[in-house]
Amino acid sequence: MAVCAGLLTISMDNAFNNKTREGPPDLRALTDEELALALKEGDEAAFDEIVRRHQGRVYAVAYRITSNREDALDVAQEALLKAYRKIGSWQPSGGFVSWLLKLTANQAIDHIRRRKRRGLQQFDENYIESQLADHSVAGNTETSVWANEIDRRVHRALDVLSESQRAVFVMRHYEGMQLAAIAEVLGCTVGSVKVHLFRALRKLQKELGDLHAPEK
Repeated sequence: MAVCAGLLTISMDNAFNNKTREGPPDLRALTDEELALALKEGDEAAFDEIVRRHQGRVYAVAYRITSNREDALDVAQEALLKAYRKIGSWQPSGGFVSWLLKLTANQAIDHIRRRKRRGLQQFDENYIESQLADHSVAGNTETSVWANEIDRRVHRALDVLSESQRAVFVMRHYEGMQLAAIAEVLGCTVGSVKVHLFRALRKLQKELGDLHAPEK
């Protein structure tokens, strides 16, 4: 009996040591959908990896829709928290990133509407200046100055678009999303997306019509 007990102890120790050597699964190797499924099953570490992986993109979408750094930070944080709270409603049949961007876009649009009701429509000039500094090219050539001017003017021009037009333009031209995916995100038809995009482009064309490329 003592021998059997000793063998059992050794077997349990080996099993523990093997498990320890294997360690936790490498979350960075998982797909977005696998991470979402893990989160649905209660894996808190999966959410940390989702935040690490997508917080930059979520913030970028939020900023381009709200045109304000502080608002974008609030929107991004709330969108990620909503993703955590509502992960149970996400279905594996749909892409996780599209679902996350839908939450972000809707949160940003709601934020703009609340901001308008408060009468706080303003553009964050400080953030634009920091962005221009980050993207400036050494030597400050005429081409880079022109590119920076376009970046600054486009950000300004986005403020003249409606919430839906801005969301569609951002997802199409900044995120490179297909029209069908945008329609899914916004919960509308592809036809509606096309109308919003057309009107957005017309407004931006009017706002940016005085911009001309530097002569070579």
